[in-house]
Amino acid sequence: MSVPDRARVWPALAAVALSAAPLWLHLPFWLVALAFALLLGKAALVWRRRAPPAFWWLLPPLLLAAWLSWRTLGTLVGREGGVGILLLLLGFKAQECAQLRDWRVLIALGVFLAAMPLLFDQSPLAAAWLAVSLLALTGAMAALEGAPWRGSLRSAASALGLALPLMLVLFVIMPRLSGPLWSMPSEPGRQAVSGLGDSLEPGSVSQLILSREPAFSAVFPQRAPPREQMYWRVLLLDRFDGSRWSGDGEASGAGAEGVSGGETVEYAVTLEPDKGRLPALDVPLPDEASRLRYGMVLRGDAKDRRTQRFYAVSRLGARYQAVLSESERAFYLRLPPGNPRARAWARELAARGEGAFAQAALQAFRSQGFRYTLNPPLLDRQDEVDQFLFSSRQGFCEHYASALAFLARAAGMPARIVVGYQGGEYNPVGRFWQVKSSDAHAWVEVWLAESRQWLRVDPTSAVAPLRLADGAEQSVPALRERGMAGLPPAWLRNLRQNWQAAGFAWQQWVVGYDAARQRNVFQRLGLGESVSASSVLQALFVGVLLAGLPLAWWWRRGRGREEPMARGWRLLLAQLRRRRIEAGPCDGPLELLRRAKPDLAAAEYAQLKTLVSEYVALRYRSRAADAARQRDWLRRSRRFRLARK
Repeated sequence: MSVPDRARVWPALAAVALSAAPLWLHLPFWLVALAFALLLGKAALVWRRRAPPAFWWLLPPLLLAAWLSWRTLGTLVGREGGVGILLLLLGFKAQECAQLRDWRVLIALGVFLAAMPLLFDQSPLAAAWLAVSLLALTGAMAALEGAPWRGSLRSAASALGLALPLMLVLFVIMPRLSGPLWSMPSEPGRQAVSGLGDSLEPGSVSQLILSREPAFSAVFPQRAPPREQMYWRVLLLDRFDGSRWSGDGEASGAGAEGVSGGETVEYAVTLEPDKGRLPALDVPLPDEASRLRYGMVLRGDAKDRRTQRFYAVSRLGARYQAVLSESERAFYLRLPPGNPRARAWARELAARGEGAFAQAALQAFRSQGFRYTLNPPLLDRQDEVDQFLFSSRQGFCEHYASALAFLARAAGMPARIVVGYQGGEYNPVGRFWQVKSSDAHAWVEVWLAESRQWLRVDPTSAVAPLRLADGAEQSVPALRERGMAGLPPAWLRNLRQNWQAAGFAWQQWVVGYDAARQRNVFQRLGLGESVSASSVLQALFVGVLLAGLPLAWWWRRGRGREEPMARGWRLLLAQLRRRRIEAGPCDGPLELLRRAKPDLAAAEYAQLKTLVSEYVALRYRSRAADAARQRDWLRRSRRFRLARK
């Protein structure tokens, strides 16, 4: 096996480094830096024309690097561990590359490595980087075989472009798994979550408000509800220790619940894995997947690390009825000692009756100088509710929700806190709602004994009503000071909406193209209600025909550029090769004719002699040979046939 010169291996090193570049964002810094150092070291050896190190010199550092990777990541398999080992193997393989075969293996490893960033990020940018990496690797493969670098890139682009239609056809019709193919499970504790914690205390929600990170997106097939009615229910918190609300309650699953009245709304939600928690509009209805849990919250598989898309049905403005046992009522009335002034005020409000309690509390928040702010004064750990209600009177939604839930329990009314999101931003380009971390919210549910129902009470609506209609970015002064509020210029707003729409479509039709979506596509194409072997074969047949059109056009276009005399001569040479008659590098038409005479029958030789003589006359002797004679000669050259020897 020959050793390629250094001009042919530079593109291979550059293409492999380009493929590994996104891993800087996902793997430990030292691991990626070591791989790039190995690639740079190989480049230095190639530049100085030095021989690669022996295998026995490379084995100890490889084992040491693998051990360090295991110590850092805790594993050598799975997403992080497996990709890390592949990156190390590629770096050490580059060090030992010497023969042409070794460089081919390196490029093949680079093709596998180019797809690894998709295990961490399935965004359109990651896919675009993959396309650029494949173009560079294909061009490097052509350059390794001796093609000029610019010509190799052009050939690589043509090859990938011709393969693109067939790739799209196979992507659509090949049977799909129940989830995305590349959503490989991450290591425990490394999965992405939306940002909502498992508890609520001062600062829990206000810290999320400063983030514009997307939490999930929602699509309404029919009319979407008004923004102020979009309460996305995620988590119940029912235990209070004086400062912090948590969700480890003892009443889960005990009472009977039901929903009556209200307006039915259907929608589809797409979100990243969040410990199995699924946001749903208040109040969700049971579904076929039995995701509804006690407290009217939706739950999925907590071990599922894939991007999730689910359908749900809710009733807005419905009566959320529940029957509480004596033990449940006692649980929802538990309070730690302290906050005497809040307890006394709660008894005053309770004297007005169960129906007037919530209105009286909201009127107090509305009229007694309470402020909605991201920067409230710090409260002492002792009697926090008293300090908030009677001293600072400044806080965010978690302060008001905690204070109202305390007042309700102190008044003898079972209460709990619901944490989730409120509102969202509508994207008119993609026709979907984007809910961000800045839409995080907390409100209260109070149980009314007379009607046996949970009543939603949002104290934020009394203190900052614009928060529900316009969102936190428009209603909090601190956000306006940070530049998060206000409308951006029209061109920037359109650009952002188009980018969000492109990302949403990518998630829906590429990342989320699972078995359910494939069945939907097959139904629209009239291939049946399910994805069967016959439907796949039908779609494959039609798809291959459609994908073959660009290839046929390219072949026809390339053949059309070849002049008739050159095409006919190539056909004659192909027929002579059937008799194992090869033209030498310096053989002309007459020399080739003399060489072929002993191996041909008299009739075959006479026919070949006529064609060769006309070729010489048209090609070399005639200065004004017309196109009609050339086309006639080409037709007769096509009819010339020799039996295989």
